[in-house]
Amino acid sequence: MPVLFSTCYLRAFGALLWVGVAPGALAQQAPTHDTRFTLQIQYGVGANFQAASFRDTPSELQRVNLQGAVGGGEVSYRVGQKGAVALGYTRSVNMDEKHLRYQNSSTTTTQIDFRLRYINNAFQVLYERALNSDFKAHAGLVYMTTASQTAYVYPLIAGNMPFVTVSESNRGNNYAEEAGIVAGLEYSRPIDTRLRLGLKIRGYYLASVSTFEMLTLTPTLSYQL
Repeated sequence: MPVLFSTCYLRAFGALLWVGVAPGALAQQAPTHDTRFTLQIQYGVGANFQAASFRDTPSELQRVNLQGAVGGGEVSYRVGQKGAVALGYTRSVNMDEKHLRYQNSSTTTTQIDFRLRYINNAFQVLYERALNSDFKAHAGLVYMTTASQTAYVYPLIAGNMPFVTVSESNRGNNYAEEAGIVAGLEYSRPIDTRLRLGLKIRGYYLASVSTFEMLTLTPTLSYQL
């Protein structure tokens, strides 16, 4: 169901993006603004390969779904005609529902339901380069902190109900922070003299642990100040 939702979501956005071509042509005929600063917001889906690589055991639950939600923002400053430097923040959240069943009595079965989450906070310094009027590539450095939850299932203490505790590993208690590189490509079209609607794909590689952490696909809305 999440995959179907994401597919429909991206198809709908693609249609909206192509509809924006006509208004973009009109926008290009209007007076342009000589601006150097651009603000951008983004929200979409991401595949977190590290989070999905964990495996659950009967006594320890940690795995979350490969697909999650991604959002963030950037501010960029134009350098020359085709270049720009940018500061960005991206937050990804991957979750999974866990169900622990146990025999409540000789005739009934009960289950404990809860969710585990895996959160990445990525702070980025980027250089962007326009390839043409619609496409631009970007690459830079990323500092990432992680908050991951683990559920521990203990042997039965009383009756048949298991005893479960959930702990979180994060930057504050376990120094869950890494550094690496980020790179991607963005396609966008003008929908106004100051607004652009686009689609961005981006990959994150954490060099400190030699891991390709995640791949994101996010619709974007940019505003030229």
